[in-house]
Amino acid sequence: MSTDYRDLRQQLEVKGFCLLPNLVDAEMLARLRDVTDAMIARQAAAHFAENRSQGSLISVFEEPFMAQLVAYPPILAALAALGFEQPKWSSGFVISKPPQSPPLFWHQDARFWDHPVSYTARIIQCFLMIYLVDTTPYNGCLRLIPGSHLKRHQLHDALPDAHGEELGKAENPEHFAYQRTEGEVDLPVKAGDVVMGSARLLHAAHANRSDKRRTNITLWYYPEYAELPESIQAFLAAKAFPEDWHEPNRELIEPLHPRYKGDADPILPNRVPGPGLK
Repeated sequence: MSTDYRDLRQQLEVKGFCLLPNLVDAEMLARLRDVTDAMIARQAAAHFAENRSQGSLISVFEEPFMAQLVAYPPILAALAALGFEQPKWSSGFVISKPPQSPPLFWHQDARFWDHPVSYTARIIQCFLMIYLVDTTPYNGCLRLIPGSHLKRHQLHDALPDAHGEELGKAENPEHFAYQRTEGEVDLPVKAGDVVMGSARLLHAAHANRSDKRRTNITLWYYPEYAELPESIQAFLAAKAFPEDWHEPNRELIEPLHPRYKGDADPILPNRVPGPGLK
């Protein structure tokens, strides 16, 4: 059955996410499993203590091979089929929940809540979560609140800083940020599936109660970069890729690097939604 990208684009706009099934082939999956296993093995124990809720939070800049995933032709082809023919990319992380690990806390990752564009349907920043194993509620599948990228939810006003230490360490498993909440849905996937979602979307993940790791690689793209306000473009373009990662992969990555030639001042990031989110 062919993928209907028109329906998926509508779902992305209205619900804030869509599933791109079977996008990563078996050969690439096998290589990514080997690469991420090695990246995880290199981390110190303190890394996992600080990121107990996430499992790991390892920058893809630690591994040059990840450039091949960022510019992976099936991913770029899927973005083009969704209508995003000139996407840009900024960063990514290996997020791997070990066996018997706690839930990932509820959060959203948007950074531009001080700009009016964040309160519109404009596609600003999206995550692409590439799953290396099958996921279910038992081993830590994704949880989402459809529409929360455009509509205020009670969590928006209650959650502490998602990028601080309190939630990452998962020191209080009874905290409401880990619990079931109104309107949430589970999104189990198969290995090789990719979940695309708005950075503004409230999302979390179940605990991994299995005896095996549950790994995904989350990549951050700006699908409509050229349409974004200049202050946001200026902010994104000011961030350089590490030279020791970028230089060997220049041919692959350069077309995806955000660039800006105007004179607008970079926006100051703000992760907290304002009153414009109704």
